[in-house]
Amino acid sequence: MPDRAPRLLRSICLRLVTIAAVVLVAGLACATMVRFAPGFGVDERELDPRLSAESIAALRSQNAGDGNIGHFYWHFLAGLLHGDLGQARTFSQPIAQLMKDRAPATAQNIGYGLALAWSITLAAAFAAAALQNKAAEVLLSAASIALLSLPAAVVALVAVIARKPASIAIALALVPVLYRYSRNVIAKNCAEPWIAAARARGVSKGRILFCHVLPGASPQLVALAGVSLNMAFGAALPIEVVADSPGLGQLAWQAALARDLPLLVTVTGVVATMTLVANACAATVNDALRMEHA
Repeated sequence: MPDRAPRLLRSICLRLVTIAAVVLVAGLACATMVRFAPGFGVDERELDPRLSAESIAALRSQNAGDGNIGHFYWHFLAGLLHGDLGQARTFSQPIAQLMKDRAPATAQNIGYGLALAWSITLAAAFAAAALQNKAAEVLLSAASIALLSLPAAVVALVAVIARKPASIAIALALVPVLYRYSRNVIAKNCAEPWIAAARARGVSKGRILFCHVLPGASPQLVALAGVSLNMAFGAALPIEVVADSPGLGQLAWQAALARDLPLLVTVTGVVATMTLVANACAATVNDALRMEHA
């Protein structure tokens, strides 16, 4: 169709506007929840007996500015426009520097974890579809349910005991969810009439899977790939804490414990942005595929 490119461009622009709006709302929601959480405004440094009354008063005045959510968020956004994310009170360091130092560890954990999880998922799902064996299906489903019943923190603890990296724990936390959905999608496509016709004509199982089933299942799998990044971020938080991996998950945990409002809002914005961008990319790829086959 001649208007395919403009339609795709409009879709991309609309998604970019949606991402910006959602990130702004997510940051405000995070700031509001932290502001009204129990213990907000209490600084554990006040318990230090070496501090004088003037030092304690200075700490309290430093945190007093965060009491007004509107005032805080306005100044936070104004600083963000100038490239200034503010100061992390928990670490007494610029937030931009903390994000720069911690982001590579989380990117590595999530990247390797997603690659391993998808490799295991697709291999297991295609094996189950190719074998068409009830015992193999029951075995794979039982293993998936067993992993699904384990909290991410427990999986992280097992990985720490086994001296495995945090990415292994993230992969094990994602595999059961990805497998169950991928298996259902592939099984549904295997039951289509044209697949039965291909089998009747003697087409090999490998060719059926990769030339007929996979193209039909690709839109759902691409959408799941976008969602899996969100799941990986969710799993990374407890896993990085338990595994003592110096990433954004551990940083978010420490900021939450200290109720460090500027740092928490920044981490929330980064995670929301990455998640929404991944979902938007998956949706754009699906739009392109639909337009290509239209």
